[in-house]
Amino acid sequence: MDPLDELRQLIAEHGWAVRHVVSADPAQCFSYTVGLTAHLHPEVVMTGLPHQVAHAFLNLAGQVVVREHGHFAPGEETTALADGMTFPVIAVSDTSGLTAVAELYGDVRAVQIVWTDSRGSLPWDEDYANPPGSQPLLGTR
Repeated sequence: MDPLDELRQLIAEHGWAVRHVVSADPAQCFSYTVGLTAHLHPEVVMTGLPHQVAHAFLNLAGQVVVREHGHFAPGEETTALADGMTFPVIAVSDTSGLTAVAELYGDVRAVQIVWTDSRGSLPWDEDYANPPGSQPLLGTR
């Protein structure tokens, strides 16, 4: 089956799909939703996570947008993805990697949900414990 047809089928069935970009360079790997555009919401991106983890978070994000009519907006924080955890949301400025969205919808708008390290620090914090580049930011906070 054509990958775009598979995405269309998943979107028709669930309201969104999740796509993974895989590379030998972990800094180039990321996951994103496809289909939230049809709900007048930016697509959601996560970087630096194992695909299975990102898939689970992005499916929760899809549920929030499609089934609960919620939203994720740049500059806000969300607690909708995990009990007690806060995730900042930033606008994605470089959407060139979201090729499936571009193919299906033309216009690409996206937000990135940023996660904390094991100590609760974010990539822009001085005490962020993960290596530099382990969670690439696709925009600015």
